[in-house]
Amino acid sequence: MTNRNKRALRLSLSLCLAFLMSACALPSPVPVEDGAPNVASNFTPGTVTNAQPDAAGEYLVDTTDMAGNAVRLSAYPERIVVLDPADCEILYAIGAGPNVVGRSLTCDYPAEVNLLPYATANGKNDPDVLLLREPQVVVMGLEDAADADLVSALTGAGVAIVVTNVTDINNMYGAISLLGAITNHTSEANTLVSQLITAIAALQTKATSHSETVYLELSPLASGMTTLGSGNIFTAMVSLLGYHNEFEDQSGLLSVTQDQVVGRSPGYIITVSRDRSADAVDPSVTADPTATADPNAAPPELTGPAEILARSEWAQVDAIKKQRVFYIDPALITRAGPRIVDGLNALYTALYENKQPEF
Repeated sequence: MTNRNKRALRLSLSLCLAFLMSACALPSPVPVEDGAPNVASNFTPGTVTNAQPDAAGEYLVDTTDMAGNAVRLSAYPERIVVLDPADCEILYAIGAGPNVVGRSLTCDYPAEVNLLPYATANGKNDPDVLLLREPQVVVMGLEDAADADLVSALTGAGVAIVVTNVTDINNMYGAISLLGAITNHTSEANTLVSQLITAIAALQTKATSHSETVYLELSPLASGMTTLGSGNIFTAMVSLLGYHNEFEDQSGLLSVTQDQVVGRSPGYIITVSRDRSADAVDPSVTADPTATADPNAAPPELTGPAEILARSEWAQVDAIKKQRVFYIDPALITRAGPRIVDGLNALYTALYENKQPEF
């Protein structure tokens, strides 16, 4: 082991210990060395009280969520509805999955969550449907928390709301800590955070600074291209690996045009649309080697990286010229949850090894 890696490991273990001894967010997700980027956080979980409620009205849990709202619970919730897919993954990872009784359409991992009923109607928030699940707590992201009708219905029914808002890796640690506190799974949450810190630290020791940029295509050209700007876990992951999100000069979910992408000429393109050319092939049928191809048959529709590489207008884009277009499962790079290490490994394979990650 090199001296550099030894120093990183010692720092990583120190950070793990520091986190387990306090509920505060870490000042940096992992040790920063050799010019690797620092992904900072401004979220500090509030004080968590675990004293039993008494006649004076003390709460079992008294904290603040990531929107600055007070969360006061007289008992740990036995019925939770979760609307954000990353929060759903966190709840299951820390052992609170058995208490989840409803979900949104996007909450699809781990597999057992797919057995739960939706708490939404037609993929959209519906307070009446959600309340049918009789939740004591609803966990949601900032976008859902902006739904005034939903919030009003829940508060009116006496349902506690917990809002998460993960914009970087340290915020993710804070979200895990917060969800552990409100579900009585603090120990499991601390263990998960320490595991993530160690794994991410090991990855960052291999990262170096790069001037090339990464463009994330969330929806294909035919559907109207969208991407992510700054203030999200994807940009934080790219930064941690020493690169820059091509559109980090803007924030949030963005609609972009061909001219904008071509004009910026990103060095790498990540698409969340995979190559579906093999989907129509029946593996049980052996192709006839003597068969003659139908000259009038329509060519197969290109999807995923192949479709992007074939865009004639993009021929001079750096990523196209260097064949640096890769598919990555969107759940791994847009959800700030336990599988972030899988997402970072996939990005590392694409950015550092110039290979298509395997899924």
